[in-house]
Amino acid sequence: MTVFPNLRSCCTVPVLAAIMLASSMGYSARAADMIVNADTSLEWNQKEGFYQALGNAHAYQGEQEIFADDLKAFYDASASARDITEIHANGNVRFADAAHTGSGSSLIYRSDTGAYKLVGPNARIDGPDGSATAKTEIEFLRQEGQVFLQDKAEIKLTDGRQLKGNSLQLFLDTQSNIERIEARGEVQVSQASGSTATADRLDYDRRSDKAILLGNVTVIDGSNYLSGDKAEIDFKTGISKMLSAETGGRVSGRFTGPKQ
Repeated sequence: MTVFPNLRSCCTVPVLAAIMLASSMGYSARAADMIVNADTSLEWNQKEGFYQALGNAHAYQGEQEIFADDLKAFYDASASARDITEIHANGNVRFADAAHTGSGSSLIYRSDTGAYKLVGPNARIDGPDGSATAKTEIEFLRQEGQVFLQDKAEIKLTDGRQLKGNSLQLFLDTQSNIERIEARGEVQVSQASGSTATADRLDYDRRSDKAILLGNVTVIDGSNYLSGDKAEIDFKTGISKMLSAETGGRVSGRFTGPKQ
């Protein structure tokens, strides 16, 4: 790999070009430096403050990597340093870090927070506890330990459970494991056993393995059926409790009797 640490003007470097994007623009690569490679060309636009890599572009810094057909790495053109603030990537986008991988049609990465925004269709992120997809976009806020999935969002957990909704919000611990999931709009929970539950909203605490479902709730297990405005499900014990709404209303159930 060739390193061009001290480019002075707008330029294009063809065929497997590489550039070290570092705060001091020194002559040797260090662990904190960001390296960008491309098959076709790499351009430095000093006026607008960005580097553009075209053709099978690859940017990496430590354990973080971004792959795309093309990408732009932006910095503050008015500052003396060349610290990269954002990366915009397009076409067959993928990213990877120590605990996650993701893909989409385009990507925005903020270096100050380590946050990623993946744009669909069919954006995807994988972590220690499962795989999640969304039609429109996925936003991974690394510092806050949260993942937002918008439009036909779905997560498949490693224990076989599957959650769907118009939107999902994942809350992660410091080890990137899921602590809690909130789902909104056309919510559906499917168990590996085949039982399902639907609702308008869901709050799932993965540590206790319990969920609260609100609004137009149904719980279906084989031919048995429960419906109401609120349900509490304990996935460890398999006990589902249907509750009436605070404003009144009734709960109902249909249970299959023994065959005659």
